[in-house]
Amino acid sequence: MLKYSHPTLALVLDYWPITIFAPTVLLLIATLALITRWWDQRDRAAQESVRAAASPAGAVVAWPTARVRDNVAPTSPRPNHVGHSGGQDARAAS
Repeated sequence: MLKYSHPTLALVLDYWPITIFAPTVLLLIATLALITRWWDQRDRAAQESVRAAASPAGAVVAWPTARVRDNVAPTSPRPNHVGHSGGQDARAAS
């Protein structure tokens, strides 16, 4: 054991992985779990408020994705250029 004036300090510093590191990791995991649970409850409440505002005639309300919320137009797929360096076309030609 380390030679310190206080035996409790010596114990904590000798066994720092179990007395300092492990509780810190467990606290981090618990904090992330609580944040995730809180965030999911917020999303669930927002979804319910959107569904409640829908007409009772059976309209389908889809939860918008980030692409729809940010008004980003989806891009068209890139054309497959023949003779383009790299990719599957270059391997097939050789």
